[in-house]
Amino acid sequence: MATVEKYQNASGATRYMVRYRQSNNISTKKRGFETKREAEAFAATVETTKLQGSYVAPSLGRITVGELGPAWLIRQ
Repeated sequence: MATVEKYQNASGATRYMVRYRQSNNISTKKRGFETKREAEAFAATVETTKLQGSYVAPSLGRITVGELGPAWLIRQ
């Protein structure tokens, strides 16, 4: 289950952070939400996608140009 926590950034502004566990049980967090409502909505989205089995960790969506380049060149 995801939790929402309040914190202050360097300039003193109040922000919210969501702590949650990924499908593989690794703890992670996402910070920078301006309102508690935004943080709670993100937390609900994460929990829903985990229950549906369609959760993909944000870090898995990152791919480098070096990995994409060779396949792209072959298709050109």
